[in-house]
Amino acid sequence: MKKLIIILSFLVLLVGCEKSVKTCNFDDPLKDIEWLMEVKTSFTNCSCEMSIIQATYNKQTVFYTAMTDPICNGIYPIVLRDCTGDIVKSYESINQVKDNDITNIKTLYRCKVE
Repeated sequence: MKKLIIILSFLVLLVGCEKSVKTCNFDDPLKDIEWLMEVKTSFTNCSCEMSIIQATYNKQTVFYTAMTDPICNGIYPIVLRDCTGDIVKSYESINQVKDNDITNIKTLYRCKVE
């Protein structure tokens, strides 16, 4: 009986340790998420257009910056971060992102050349 209780307890722990999906519930991520606000203020004198983008990766809200200026033809790494700023996934360039890896793409901010 004691072994059965131990086995059942172990199984309950395994089932209970389901991977949680992080979602962001903010009205305005650029104002409500401190690290994202810092990224925005770091964009100054943009010689090429840079954007802050919100998207979904593996059912999780993520944010990343991307060079979105078609005139600037450079390779820029894509680093997906969660709401707390932790790295979720990194790509060497946008060319490495597979179809449907990143969905629900929404541009939050563009630093444009003026």
